[in-house]
Amino acid sequence: MNSNAVSEPGSVATLLLTGGSGFLGQAILRELAKGEVKGLEALREVRVFDTKPLGENPFAEMNSSTRLVSTLGDVCSIDSLREAVRGVDAVIHAASLIDWGHASAKLLYDVNVVGTRNMVRVCQEEGVEILVYTSTMDVVCSGKPITDADETLPYPETFADEYARTKAQAEHEVLAANGSSCASGDESEGKSLRVCSVRPCGMFGEDDPYHMGNVLGALKKGQLSFRLGNGEAVFQHVYVGNVAYAHLLALSALLAPGSKACGQAYLITDMPAINFFDALEPILNELGYKLPPKSRYIPFRVALALGTLFDGLAYLLRPVLSLELPMTRSSVRVLCQDISFKTDKAKRDLGYQPLYSEAEAIARTVAYYKARD
Repeated sequence: MNSNAVSEPGSVATLLLTGGSGFLGQAILRELAKGEVKGLEALREVRVFDTKPLGENPFAEMNSSTRLVSTLGDVCSIDSLREAVRGVDAVIHAASLIDWGHASAKLLYDVNVVGTRNMVRVCQEEGVEILVYTSTMDVVCSGKPITDADETLPYPETFADEYARTKAQAEHEVLAANGSSCASGDESEGKSLRVCSVRPCGMFGEDDPYHMGNVLGALKKGQLSFRLGNGEAVFQHVYVGNVAYAHLLALSALLAPGSKACGQAYLITDMPAINFFDALEPILNELGYKLPPKSRYIPFRVALALGTLFDGLAYLLRPVLSLELPMTRSSVRVLCQDISFKTDKAKRDLGYQPLYSEAEAIARTVAYYKARD
């Protein structure tokens, strides 16, 4: 542990969470505030590092003994990161640029690869021994169907998109750093970096800007007239609260030197894979919105051609205009081809079991959106 932090062996007193203002980051803060995961019961300070201000403070009501500190900063700035990391016991690096066709390749590389590389470096330099990296199921997605895959599935030779490629490169560099020496000042003996990677599947939940946000936004604007695909393809959703809980279990596991989690990646799921639209339909119906009937759909090949056209248009206009695309090749493949995973490894190594049932996850999501409608 970092000698600058006041913590007992096997526990964390000061934690840095990058991306804490985002969708997953907020869920991680809610789970942290409970103080129920081994080694995290005595948290004294949580530092949030993000490019945007922190919203609600879950510690104010749930755990007033923990100080929450919010710092605006960019992971591309190694000096800012170094200042944020100094004196912490552990890091959850959840900050990244999530994009499936709008951002430039350079921006994705800078944030996802260089930003993560910066984080590994400052952990090594500042003597922080524990780093949990937020990856994604996309790191093994090539644009082809995936059925009940586990962590033995290798990175593909060709990735589905630039987001997947940059996240895979970042994850590879993080896991390769496991066991590397880390020291602060003159303390150079016996300290090494312990890391693992958490790969969420397609997250949904409170304040979801991606799946729920995009579909709900399109329905509100009357722009969703057709489903993509014939409804037979399945997709692996997971509730964001369960993903947050898995991060804390991973962090707890890394507290023990020689843990099975060291240098490992973990896929996180919580319910059987079903069709993308079928998964969101109960939530949308509770909110008073109706998806197009299953009989009204765009076939895969037609949708893929349209996605290719939109991708090309966005590429040509990117120097002068950023387009909000109705679909991309990547999104079409996700919605029209099977994507399913298993989470047996996380259950075995981390003791992961979904904290929230499917019914509770749906109820919590519905309640959130109803309160803000």
